[in-house]
Amino acid sequence: MVVYATAEDLADFLVIVPVWPGAERHLQQASEDIDDLLIGAVYDVDADQMPTDPKVRDAVKRATYTQAPFIQTSGDETGPKVGFASVNVGGTGYSRAARPTTASAVQRRSSGPCCADPARRGLLPTQPRTRTG
Repeated sequence: MVVYATAEDLADFLVIVPVWPGAERHLQQASEDIDDLLIGAVYDVDADQMPTDPKVRDAVKRATYTQAPFIQTSGDETGPKVGFASVNVGGTGYSRAARPTTASAVQRRSSGPCCADPARRGLLPTQPRTRTG
């Protein structure tokens, strides 16, 4: 499995906030989330499955290190909280929303900033690919 950003990349991004224990695990999960967001995107990769275009590589790396803190602060590493509409503690009980599609589940468990750079670079499959001539 490819991990698009390192703990050093994360430290450079966070600047004054220290990298937390378990950040490597969150970067791995963030890379999986980015892979889910990029289903349908077309770009060249090398033997290690890393994008070969420097702009694409940078966009995927930045998306990964902005997603990792979101995973850490949300406390929802694997996404099971995504489908819950409400939870009650006093008197028990919970409600669960309709099962989300894969894309909507990933988007709901992803930070907005992690999606912005790949979207700007045309990597998200929500934008049509067109040709001239």
